Amino acid sequence: MKAREGNFTFQFETFGQIENALELIFSPSATSAILYTTAIKCGVHLYQKTKKEFNKKEEALNYLSSLKKEENWGKMSFQEVDLKNGSGRVIIDDSFEAMARKTNQPSCHFFRGFIAGFLSELFKKTIIVTEEKCAGKGDKHCEFIFGEQQA
Repeated sequence: MKAREGNFTFQFETFGQIENALELIFSPSATSAILYTTAIKCGVHLYQKTKKEFNKKEEALNYLSSLKKEENWGKMSFQEVDLKNGSGRVIIDDSFEAMARKTNQPSCHFFRGFIAGFLSELFKKTIIVTEEKCAGKGDKHCEFIFGEQQA
């Protein structure tokens, strides 16, 4: 039987409830690690699956931004990107994770991991993504910095 491809959707609130349930089973810090690590694999997979769609790194960033906007994850904007060193900023307006759950600290762990996985493949080195601002905690938008993991 041939595997089917496609999408399914659920409410932002449902994603927030999944995160709440994980925190009941584990802890908030374990939950953030689970979501981040899981999403890294998803970001890597997307890059591997779609890398033939683009020839330049800028095209890959534009592709990722367009796709995630289309999928209603949020409006991504890459800024101050150093294509040689693999560093920069990502601004996300209307992040599904920030809408799913209000907290007092940055909470877009899945989105953060997804970006890290995709960018690590794009730049061919481990990229770390840190959320500096989060709409889920009241900031205007979510803002991430990314760069190579330091030894």
